[in-house]
Amino acid sequence: MVAAYVVHVMDESLLGGSFVEKVRQHWWPEYSWTKFFWFNAGYFVLMIASVVLFDFLRGAWLILPLAWLIERFCNGFWHLGWAIRFREYSPGLLSSILMWMNFYFIVRYRPVDEVIAPAAWGWALVIAGVATAFLNLYIPVAKGRRNRKRLRVVHRVA
Repeated sequence: MVAAYVVHVMDESLLGGSFVEKVRQHWWPEYSWTKFFWFNAGYFVLMIASVVLFDFLRGAWLILPLAWLIERFCNGFWHLGWAIRFREYSPGLLSSILMWMNFYFIVRYRPVDEVIAPAAWGWALVIAGVATAFLNLYIPVAKGRRNRKRLRVVHRVA
């Protein structure tokens, strides 16, 4: 999961004009590489800590790695929606395939004797739902609404 996220951040940084530039263009002109760096650094810390905690506690706390797996799975659909909405490549879309594959393999091919308890799924879905809602709505809704008027003025002048 963490390795797939490394590829995802590289995809967002290098392909399709970069995530930062596209966010500036569509929603948030003040978005910066510094914000991108610190957000992803924090997300890496959360993911890695979740996986290490799961590993050191011999399978306990499955909820957190499962939540990030679900959230990254959903994030791929956000990138797909972006590509459809703006009719352009969404930086991060290509590597979302890795996230979808990761989710599929864990759900489909984990050992039969390693059952994920319904409560673990439930809590993971709640955590992933909150994280997904924040990530899917914060930039386009909170930042986009505030800057939409400003972007129209800039586009008219240009």
